Amino acid sequence: IMKFVIYICMALSLLTCKSITSKGSPPFIIQDATYNEWVGGREGVSGIKLQFNYTSDQDVSFDKIYFQNKEGLIKSNEKDGKTYLTGHIDTSKRKKENMILDIDPKKEMNNPLPEKKIPFELKENEAVIIYTFKGESHHYKVKNIKKKEKRSFSRNNKG
Repeated sequence: IMKFVIYICMALSLLTCKSITSKGSPPFIIQDATYNEWVGGREGVSGIKLQFNYTSDQDVSFDKIYFQNKEGLIKSNEKDGKTYLTGHIDTSKRKKENMILDIDPKKEMNNPLPEKKIPFELKENEAVIIYTFKGESHHYKVKNIKKKEKRSFSRNNKG
């Protein structure tokens, strides 16, 4: 029975590894990659915006992005005749301030979940884009992302 359990565990771990693959070249070309940190008009509100200028003649769906040990959303958009991927990483501190600690676990139910470790080892200027192509999930590592100037948004300034 113990050998059977070990075989099942090994098979499941292999299936998990296979669910996100990186085979050869992606069906898109990243031409430029930048990121900038930003702070909001309220205390503790902050994030990182990533922008990738890319081209593709294939039907690709972009799912999520990993950057600086965090997971975020990524979407494709078009502006001035160019196609971009825009990723958003939430680095806000405000969520953690309102944590409830109580002997009654029901009162702690709305606490934010702890951050999970991302499945990739990345340098500070590297990101991994998860995308779907022909029904399969793949990943692509983007290196040497250029850091731009930090932006500050106040309540009176929208931009």
